Amino acid sequence: MDFTMIVYVVRHGEAEGNREGRFLGQVNPPLTERGREHARRMGEALKGRGIEQIRASDLDRAFTTASIIGGLIGLPVERTPALREVNHGVIDGWTAEAIMASPYGPAREKDKYNYAPPGGESYKGIEARILSVLDPLPAAPTLLVTHLGPMRVLLHCLGGVSEAEATGAKIGHDEMLILSHDGGQWRGERHRIGE
Repeated sequence: MDFTMIVYVVRHGEAEGNREGRFLGQVNPPLTERGREHARRMGEALKGRGIEQIRASDLDRAFTTASIIGGLIGLPVERTPALREVNHGVIDGWTAEAIMASPYGPAREKDKYNYAPPGGESYKGIEARILSVLDPLPAAPTLLVTHLGPMRVLLHCLGGVSEAEATGAKIGHDEMLILSHDGGQWRGERHRIGE
């Protein structure tokens, strides 16, 4: 029997440090009030889409976002470290400007997808853990609440974009990636819900 499986992938709402352009990685700041509003708007946008399961990164900014959405659509949230942001190692918490002024910035610019800072991970290095949440395929429409890095990985691995395009993708806190699987292949489309 042919069917299409839908997976909605959402970035957490704005967290403290996002406006300053900090690489939050696995540091664990809370959502801002604006971030809570992002989550509420996303929850409203996801109502009526038949979602039966919510899985979220266990970092607070993603889990809180998922909990707000879950409250609006009436579902519990399963926490999983598999959906955590890429670990930026020594540059976790740094601003983009500080990174570029260090030796790590130029090294990272040469190949963002495959570069791992000292003590950290590359996008390539987190592919297996990110994709593990889709193996086996969910039996019903599912929502994943995660971070920018994992969404870039999904864009590359399942959405058909190159490594360079994926690492350059600007994905807002008000944007979702809709992945569909028809039994043969994945397709990905981005959808912004607006401020």
